[in-house]
Amino acid sequence: MLLVRAAAVGALVLCGLYGVADALNVWVALGVGAVVLLAVWRYSWRGVTAVGLRVIGATLVAFLVMVGVALLLNLLLDLVHHIHPLRHLKIPIAVGLLIAMEAFALAAYWYLRRAGWEIKWSALVAVELAALVVLAAPYVVGRLNSDTTQVADAHLVPSQLDVLIVTDGSPHRAEVRPPPSPALGEFNVTYSVGYAAGDQVRWTLLDDKDPAAALDAIAEGGQRPPQTGQPTARPEADHVLLLYVDGTPPVGDPAKLPNVAAREGEVERWRRVAKSVALQAESRLPTFALLQTTAKRRLAQWKGFAPPNGPVSVQALGSQTAADAAVRLAIAAPTAQQDLALAMQYRPILLFDRRETAPRPLSITALFNEKRVRLCHDQGLARTTCDEPSSDPQLLESGGTHLRLDLPEAEALHRLALEEAAAETTSAAEPTAETGAAAVATLPEGLPPTGTVARGEDERKGSQSAIYVHPVSVSREGKELLYLDYWWYLPYNPVKLGGGALCGAGLVIAGVTCHTHESDWEGITVVVDRTGKVPQPVAVQYAQHSSVVRYSWSLLREKWDGNGEVESRIGGVGDASQRPLAFVAVGSHASYPLPCNRCRQFPDPRIPEEPHLGNLPWSGNDTNACGKSSCLQMIPTHEGGRRPALWNGFDGAWGELHCFLTYYCDSGSPPKSPGIQRRYEHPTWFDGYAGTDWRFHDAPSAE
Repeated sequence: MLLVRAAAVGALVLCGLYGVADALNVWVALGVGAVVLLAVWRYSWRGVTAVGLRVIGATLVAFLVMVGVALLLNLLLDLVHHIHPLRHLKIPIAVGLLIAMEAFALAAYWYLRRAGWEIKWSALVAVELAALVVLAAPYVVGRLNSDTTQVADAHLVPSQLDVLIVTDGSPHRAEVRPPPSPALGEFNVTYSVGYAAGDQVRWTLLDDKDPAAALDAIAEGGQRPPQTGQPTARPEADHVLLLYVDGTPPVGDPAKLPNVAAREGEVERWRRVAKSVALQAESRLPTFALLQTTAKRRLAQWKGFAPPNGPVSVQALGSQTAADAAVRLAIAAPTAQQDLALAMQYRPILLFDRRETAPRPLSITALFNEKRVRLCHDQGLARTTCDEPSSDPQLLESGGTHLRLDLPEAEALHRLALEEAAAETTSAAEPTAETGAAAVATLPEGLPPTGTVARGEDERKGSQSAIYVHPVSVSREGKELLYLDYWWYLPYNPVKLGGGALCGAGLVIAGVTCHTHESDWEGITVVVDRTGKVPQPVAVQYAQHSSVVRYSWSLLREKWDGNGEVESRIGGVGDASQRPLAFVAVGSHASYPLPCNRCRQFPDPRIPEEPHLGNLPWSGNDTNACGKSSCLQMIPTHEGGRRPALWNGFDGAWGELHCFLTYYCDSGSPPKSPGIQRRYEHPTWFDGYAGTDWRFHDAPSAE
């Protein structure tokens, strides 16, 4: 019987060592094993040293046994989950704590008894050690990591916009059915319209929420009777003034418009008009002068008109209506249309591993449209209240809040991804360069809405799935660089390192021993040099856990081109030669440039990484389908693209911790919105770059 017990403990210790080695690294496991052997071997020691060694040995052996038990329980649960009625079976946290306590205490008791301790002292010390490690450690760490700063008062995410449009007063034919404003997205916009009469403005529409009414007022111009009063400035809103200098009517293709010649004294006159517009809430109003010209000379005359915004060409902006132009200039950069075209051209090819539980990035707008999002208000450590499900991201509040998400089942997402990949393999023809260009042309004019679900023949393929981009222009060392910061949202982050032993029925310290959590925001950044006439990618920055690693484009192409394993993964993507590849690691979702099965993290090879074979491509990789379903979206911003807005500006967690009595959890903390994360705030930053020999070099970029 003694041999059986010893063999059982030995087997569990070995399982525990495997779990520690896989979850952390081999050296930590070897160090723990060495201390255990030392404590067992020195039986001749006496006094305090012997007692200390026995306690240390008992703690480490019991910890490894506990991890081994958790590992075996997780393996058993994985087998049970293959039985359909039991696929959601999970050990409650309280039950897991009891199992961990019992496994730890029994192992410690066995060790101390084998060391010659009396039954009474062995039992007492074993129970105390179990309480200290299993109960006290998570509590202490949780208390130390608790955010003690005062929570900011609740406030709505940036989502309101007051648009003021002043025209030259020239009338034109009203649109029977005005074209949609794709830039509007989920913003709450009011429109005020007036025309310049001399140096003053006569307002003909005040604070109306209907863009069609704004277009009607613009069409009537000076023939519309003026109203009494001034536009109202909402305290929480952004404000923008658009001077429609040439009175350009709505047009299908602004790029084909002829140039309008400059008028004598126009800059000084419109400067006086702009100064006559006053808002109660703002002394300085962001102002744009929209000119129907591409002539460099005329644009140069307006360059110092309203810094830092400057003049904007109707033809270059690409908006079909004044209402669309005003909204776009308020929420995104003036170059957003060109940025989006480059973002479409250089968007990443996402390659998941077939073992990924939910290999499909979700559309955030689809989550809201299906009312899968609840805003929850934190009230102390152990209490929270949640609102009813909402379809409106304008209602999100930051400050002591988080989201409760009704996410699609991982099994359903995995099955859909497999079906889409199979359909792509069997029926999709390879898109040529011409079809790829045509697909880009089918994108909506202006910015696409922040989450369009495809309709008709494309409703199934790629629907409710999207990735997002945040373009940032940077001038550096004589070069004009565009950082295309891509983000995608995955519903689950199940890290299986160590068999999930440190996230199961054992020692669980959220964010310390366990990094499994609800929701995951990941991505890469593509650096494009557009100094010359033809923009060229120069580097790709991969987000890999807490690091961002930069690879030169030439090095990546060298590794990809002619690589049979890589080319077999992207055979159905016709424009793959100009797009970066992102091999997504199972569970952790870190992005890598090459496939791998038995992996280590880069740059630190001591840390294990999940496989990323890339044998399950995302349906949005297909340029034709992506162009029709808007699988690439501009991430919501405001203040000319400089600050995050709507759900991107929400500062709470995307999901909930699963805890018992606040500090005893079986998951890590969910992430926050991209707009709150370092890579978004500093897209030019990287922690190191891969040299020509793929070694890691510590060379962060300068901000």
